[in-house]
Amino acid sequence: DEASQVAWLKAYFDRAGDYYFIIETLPGTRVGAYGLYDLRGRSAASGRWVIRPDVAAPIPSAMVAFDIAFGTLALAELRVRTVATNQNVLSLNRKFGFQQTRVEPAAQVIGGKPVEMVHFVLNASDWPARRERLLRLARWAEEQVREWMPGHHPGDLVPPEQ
Repeated sequence: DEASQVAWLKAYFDRAGDYYFIIETLPGTRVGAYGLYDLRGRSAASGRWVIRPDVAAPIPSAMVAFDIAFGTLALAELRVRTVATNQNVLSLNRKFGFQQTRVEPAAQVIGGKPVEMVHFVLNASDWPARRERLLRLARWAEEQVREWMPGHHPGDLVPPEQ
């Protein structure tokens, strides 16, 4: 219910060592959120992704979060757990370079039914090469976001590197 969701969010924002990012377009339109959480030594869970379905922001937003995780935070690995039937997110995890480590049967109950969870790990040493392979998709997503933004047309915004 709504009250339990609000209570969970308040507790989440009060936890030390968890990072919660708001995903915005360059002009500042908020389109989603992403988290790095459950830090254990030099390892953290990655996810809690919420993005407007009409905005092509998943790849670039995760790339920024991974750069922070492996750069600024100097983490050695990121962990992900995904519902086994969520083919879109499983595919995205693999595109990012996560390696499947195990499948956990009946790991969680969703909608009153037990579901399998697939566990993945991405090592910091694997990220630079994978990141390079994702740049083309990230640039495509950037153009999609520019076209999506109300009142903007492709070419209106100058990319940060120019």
